[in-house]
Amino acid sequence: MERAVDHKLSLEAYGGFLETIPDAALVVDRDGVIMYASDLAEQLFGLGGGLVRRTVHELVPEDKRAGHVDRIGSYWKQPLTRRMGKGDFPARRLDGTEFPADIMLAPVCLSGRDLVLCVIRDLTEQKAQEMALMAALERERRLALSDPLVGVANKRHLQLAIEHEIEQLRRHGRSFTLIYLDLDEFKPLNDEFGHAEGDRVLVTLGAFLQTAVRKTDLVARVGGDEFVVLMVETAGLAARKRVPDFYLSVASFLDASPWSITASVGAAVFNMAPKSVDEAISRADGLMLEVKRRGRAGCLAHYGAPDDEVESCDLRVGWPVVVEEPTATP
Repeated sequence: MERAVDHKLSLEAYGGFLETIPDAALVVDRDGVIMYASDLAEQLFGLGGGLVRRTVHELVPEDKRAGHVDRIGSYWKQPLTRRMGKGDFPARRLDGTEFPADIMLAPVCLSGRDLVLCVIRDLTEQKAQEMALMAALERERRLALSDPLVGVANKRHLQLAIEHEIEQLRRHGRSFTLIYLDLDEFKPLNDEFGHAEGDRVLVTLGAFLQTAVRKTDLVARVGGDEFVVLMVETAGLAARKRVPDFYLSVASFLDASPWSITASVGAAVFNMAPKSVDEAISRADGLMLEVKRRGRAGCLAHYGAPDDEVESCDLRVGWPVVVEEPTATP
């Protein structure tokens, strides 16, 4: 057995030394009975002058005590020094409150008895600082991937998400759909009512778009009044239903709004992996621009197969279901 001090040193003399260290300290016997408690230990556990002759099991949450008894038995089979920094433990004050603690253990022989020194460090403040740091880092991560005005994903976030979906399509055949949405007559609204009102339009629309898609989909703002929606694992019949439903919900939302604006929407389904993220976005963007060319306030979709025609996904108007391919994007 390791011995930290000579057996001739008394418990009382050793206790004087423990009062000089900056952490709470206990000296405990083989049965877990506290033989000495420093003033800092009394303060930490909330019972000034009352720890001696109690068991250390009382300083452990009730649901952990059975396991703690077993650990003490295991420790005495091979009592070695355990240094701090190897993990925290739940500790319990005598008033029932709990806190995270780091513990150092070292076997000692005092007044001819085999005992163990327990040094306890309260990690409450450290854990709070760690949580605050993690929260700050998470906020920074969200800000780095979020549009600061609207609160949806930004273009960088969209690019990363599309890169992931392209890789999933290449490796596992998981198709996806991109929807490009651009507001019509947004600049005149901005000019007439001011940028504050224009910002209100964008924030309101961004919030609505997030409710109009699944939680697994991604809504991103990629320009002043331009949004892209990434619908994961969406192709075939699912795309033919979800894209028109999406456009109908957006058109109905704008019709009911106080603003005289509409939306032009283009949607592209990817059953084969595009060469790049830019190519993928460009295909949906090109369809949206074709809607603009045709007079705005509509929706065109290409559902994926190379020989498929471009179709109208605006179920409210009399556009033919099948239309010619859009002109090339300038």
